[in-house]
Parts: sequence; structure tokens; C-alpha cells
Amino acid sequence: MPTYIPRQMKPVRERVEAKLERELVLELEQYCEYLESDRDYVIAQALSVVFRKDKAFAEWQQAHPMPPAGSEAGAGTNAPKPRSPR
Repeated sequence: MPTYIPRQMKPVRERVEAKLERELVLELEQYCEYLESDRDYVIAQALSVVFRKDKAFAEWQQAHPMPPAGSEAGAGTNAPKPRSPR
């Protein structure tokens, strides 16, 4: 028997680590306080706005489609790129 209320969707989350300038971190903390929201939410929303509004990125994305999640082609794309010798 189907339920009246659908199951809650739980997005897959991945940990991302970034180093930011101290002043930017302080401003982020203030913005989080202002919105009464946590860092994860504020950063995710800010990135969503940038990705949605950047028309040049949207065009670039059309030429560089993202591989399906879990595919071998996308594996390791978050790995650091090797540095070139100086």
C-alpha cells in the first residue's frame, strides 16, 4: 500500500576541504550568523548561485558534459593535479 507522504530524499554529501584567507573566513562566519545557517549550507548556496548565474560556465559545461555519478570516467577527478617542475 503506498504511503501518503513520500520518503525524504537524502542527498549524497562529500567532504570538501579548502583553505581561505582569514578575513574571508571571518566574513563567512558573520554571514552564517546573519542567515542563522551553518557554513555548509551557506557555501553550497553561494556555489549554486555562481554556477547558475555564470553564462560562460554554462556554455563551457555544454562542451564538457559531466560523466554520470559512479562512472569510471569520473573517478579521480577531484585528485590534486601533479605540479609541473619549475
